[in-house]
Amino acid sequence: MPTPHRLVIAFLGLLMSHATIAAAETDVPLPPDSAYVVVDENGHLSVNGERQRYWAAIGKLHANNRASTDVLLDRFEALGYNAFRYWNGFRGDSSYEIGDGSQQDQTDYFLAEASKRGFRVWIAALNRIGSAKPGDVDIIDDPDSAEAWAADVAKLPNNGRLSGNLANMWDARCEALVIRDMTQIATHRNQYTGLRWCDDPVFAVWELSNEEWWMRKMVGGQWQKLPAFFRNSLLDRWQDYLREKYGTNDKLAAAWGELLPGESLVEGTILLAPMAGETKPALGLNDANPHAAAAVQGLEQAYRRDDFARERGEDVIEFFMGLQLSYKQRVAAAIKPLGKSTRLSPMIYDTGIGYEVQSQFLHQNADAVAHDAYVNGYGPDLRERLASTDPNPTEHKEKLSRLSDERLTSNVGPWVNWLLKPPGIAQGVPWLEHNRVEGKPYIVYETQIQQPAKYRADFPLRLAALACIQDWDWVSWHYFGDGGVNEAAQNPATFDRRMDITTGQHPQGYHYTYDEVQTAMMRAAGHMFRGELLKPAPKPTVFIYGRKTLYDPASMDYAGSYGDSGMDMLQTVYQYGVRIRIDPTREDDEVIGPVVKFEDRHTHNPYTPTDQIIFDWKKGYLKFDAPAAVAFTGLMANVGDTITFEQGVTLSDVTIHNPEGIADPVTDDEKYIAFALHTLDGKPLAQTKHASLSIVSTSFNTGFKMGTGPHPSPYKPPSGTVAGEAPVLVARVAASVQSPAIDGMRYTFFNWRLEPIHSGVVEGRRLLVPADQPVFCIELTRE
Repeated sequence: MPTPHRLVIAFLGLLMSHATIAAAETDVPLPPDSAYVVVDENGHLSVNGERQRYWAAIGKLHANNRASTDVLLDRFEALGYNAFRYWNGFRGDSSYEIGDGSQQDQTDYFLAEASKRGFRVWIAALNRIGSAKPGDVDIIDDPDSAEAWAADVAKLPNNGRLSGNLANMWDARCEALVIRDMTQIATHRNQYTGLRWCDDPVFAVWELSNEEWWMRKMVGGQWQKLPAFFRNSLLDRWQDYLREKYGTNDKLAAAWGELLPGESLVEGTILLAPMAGETKPALGLNDANPHAAAAVQGLEQAYRRDDFARERGEDVIEFFMGLQLSYKQRVAAAIKPLGKSTRLSPMIYDTGIGYEVQSQFLHQNADAVAHDAYVNGYGPDLRERLASTDPNPTEHKEKLSRLSDERLTSNVGPWVNWLLKPPGIAQGVPWLEHNRVEGKPYIVYETQIQQPAKYRADFPLRLAALACIQDWDWVSWHYFGDGGVNEAAQNPATFDRRMDITTGQHPQGYHYTYDEVQTAMMRAAGHMFRGELLKPAPKPTVFIYGRKTLYDPASMDYAGSYGDSGMDMLQTVYQYGVRIRIDPTREDDEVIGPVVKFEDRHTHNPYTPTDQIIFDWKKGYLKFDAPAAVAFTGLMANVGDTITFEQGVTLSDVTIHNPEGIADPVTDDEKYIAFALHTLDGKPLAQTKHASLSIVSTSFNTGFKMGTGPHPSPYKPPSGTVAGEAPVLVARVAASVQSPAIDGMRYTFFNWRLEPIHSGVVEGRRLLVPADQPVFCIELTRE
């Protein structure tokens, strides 16, 4: 009789034949291969032989009417974006009529118009799969298991929702349902283009799942809570894995040192243990196995990791990893052949989790690597703690806890000024910094700093610095939009609303739609990143991790994944750049190149990854000085009245005008600013005909008030925090910018609505930026 997974393959053949028929239902010719985003020989994203970098928005990216959608696309272009990460997707019958106003119509209009303007889309819609139901039992022909599956599928968590379902990785029916739903989404036809999504070159990245974090959940024992059929089928796979690897009880016992009473490979009673926490024998054995009841009698009530030899824990991790990777490879093999985009453009297996070695190994086996990171602009005062809260701390856990406390703690009143800490986009162990794999595109699926945040204008420049040091390929910003964008075509004041601030459990403060100050620097950072205006670290240090680390049972504790050498990666990235490689064919780890040790994190300064970037965290600033881009962000009061750049640019006469009533004025003792002057044509400043300038400080909603109560968690503001209302009170910056490069150029001031409010010609090599006008950005052009 065919195995369940062979039946899945047969089912795939049927799906593929239907997809081929669907592809033939239109006369629209498919674009040439050169129109699609592909991975080039250097491991970067490329179109028609030219490298591409993408700066993307996530969120409610279009309106419920075409006119407003057009306005939004205009705005995205003006703000420096050239891509989106997009969530909408349709299963089943997704037909519609052009102009009917349905969700399908709105989505496809947006995608078609975005494509015309040159935008590319990272499609996350394959996550929009449905649920497994008893009536789906015939998705594969396996009558022996049909009754038990149908009885227990209704008991799966979240009403059988397939997205995030642990059992997808080993249950053949769930896998077939996932592939069926993903196929329906991928083969949806856009009536505006005539192309199926799987053939549309607008889609640059295909995503199989979002934040499954499957390994962490499995070693955490969540599988033990699944209905009996799914738990038992996993346990059967465990016995099969051990039989294939060891063959006999004697060989298994020799490898592990000993077996528990009642454990037998022949009878299938090997406990699936250890886990990160406790394993109760009754849940770790197949209760449908007649030998299991007898075996349980000989076992203690619960077992922990310390009760077993390291080798046994290694096998548990290897077993789980094999299930996950083979599942992802089968699903990718089913989706890729559907069309030209799915075949040619990169496909990622999952998103996150940044500091788990098994997760990174999964990414390393996909077409590209995808991670995220968020930071806070506020924090509790943890300076007195700085110690592990683990009841059984080890030296390594103490280091991890100390690092987390240092990164999270406030350092200027209730605020976190990240420029006064060793550089990092990390609130503990790194997620974004270190995971760059040579030969694979590195793509950031989400990032943002959470409001309230007085010191946030520097975040986009810090992110751009890291992106350039590490030579990334894609950055996605979370989160744009709400119902207000539906008014974009009718109301010029659409974006004059209050800023989103986290005040409770929902992290509303990650939304930047109405944040003029941060968006100004996101725009500047985006152009610098997209234009490759800053060079990468010349010779990154390589961290290689072997089998011992990959299968280490200690990695079941999140953030224990990389051992002590992993503690050096965060600092090393910012001085030398880092590449990571996980190689299960070797036994031990190796580091090739210089490092900044964890123990030196408080003494190493400044960080100089290239001759164009400097982080001086003891003075609290970041500076760029490259032929086509200069920037400074941080505490200018710690540097002096004038900042000079080797490119012949001078910034001086800086004053900050705090509006009446602003919650936390910027003082003369800090003079916190973010400044950028960069070209838009890719040429050096001395030769440019199109450049842009921005200088900002901070802003608060009217009536904003930081709470004085306790923090619900280190990631949430204190209780009693009040978001405030519009208008947003912006601390405007006046400055003098001098450079021969801009002499004689025509300048135009634009406000937050992207309306021109003043123009003129630079005279005497000097441009004065006023504080009495609402300047969002300045465009400089030369005939």
